[in-house]
Amino acid sequence: MKNKKNNIAKNIFELMEEKNCRQITFHYDSKNKLKAILAIDSLPEKRDKNGKLSKKISASGGIRFAHKDPDDALFDALNLAHAMTRKANVLGVDEGGCKAVVLANQNKNKSILYAIGDFIQIQKGLFKTAIDLGFKMKDAEIIASKTDYIDSLAKKGLGSTGENTAEGMIYGFEIISQEILKKQLSECSVAIQGLGAVGFALAKRLINKKCKVLGSDVIKENCEKAEKIGVKIVSPEKILFQKVDILSPCAFGGVINRKNIPKLKCKIIAGGANNPLKNELEDEKRLLNKGIIYIPDFILNCGGFLQALVERSGGTLESARKKSIIVKKRIKEIINYSRKNKTTLLESAIMLFDKK
Repeated sequence: MKNKKNNIAKNIFELMEEKNCRQITFHYDSKNKLKAILAIDSLPEKRDKNGKLSKKISASGGIRFAHKDPDDALFDALNLAHAMTRKANVLGVDEGGCKAVVLANQNKNKSILYAIGDFIQIQKGLFKTAIDLGFKMKDAEIIASKTDYIDSLAKKGLGSTGENTAEGMIYGFEIISQEILKKQLSECSVAIQGLGAVGFALAKRLINKKCKVLGSDVIKENCEKAEKIGVKIVSPEKILFQKVDILSPCAFGGVINRKNIPKLKCKIIAGGANNPLKNELEDEKRLLNKGIIYIPDFILNCGGFLQALVERSGGTLESARKKSIIVKKRIKEIINYSRKNKTTLLESAIMLFDKK
């Protein structure tokens, strides 16, 4: 590859134009063989009276440990960063959207986690983050020993954002059941794909609401934990195809696609996962042709981001939980907009909240 021109930079800039992405950072730590990609989808332009950009400009988004293929990691980061821009608009905050993916091409150890902390610190606050898929809270504490820019820690923060994501989702489910299903949430059946930080927290709340809850996870311990609180466990291969009121993907993105849509038996898709549709607008049309309504993920699951913002401002968990009612308000807004303008819910959400 030495001295060989093969349009790498040109292709990257073309991709950035296509995605309307502000910045992509490729990070390589040769000592630890760490490879990471940071995608910044948007940045607020805060300027002083002389027109100089503020030093406090930042973008927020999680950091995940996933993918062995760099291209998969790049596209995941780009798509998730855009979801964070949308969430910032949903919450009405002056914050950019971003996402980082650390390639999972080796086992995690302290050296790797320290190197991840260094990677975050190098960005000097431009990138503010919390752990995501592939990391555990104990990993976050080790990473945090090397950086000042990680939120939602168990010891000196408000903890995992999974609970607040689920809190907001419950508010959303309440308005969805009333406005679309025309019944109370307690009468609804829900299938949850993924029983991790968000999925289990959602299951707990749904069980408390007297809902019938089915769930699945590739991790046996997560299934056992959920079964103890009343969740009926279904195999990962079958969870998407259960006959339920609401299907809630709470793991990876892109799980709903043209191949499996014909086999779906739910009435609504409303998940905690980001970007659950493989091809957003096309797949929403395919779902509507089957009579299935899609609730935009970036509205429904914005409660986790909300908690991080509350934490940064010195707020409490109680405050974060109360503020999560904004999910209900925003879903009501897109339902009303959709009815008035004869648009789909996703089209309505994009028109209202997909702005840079």
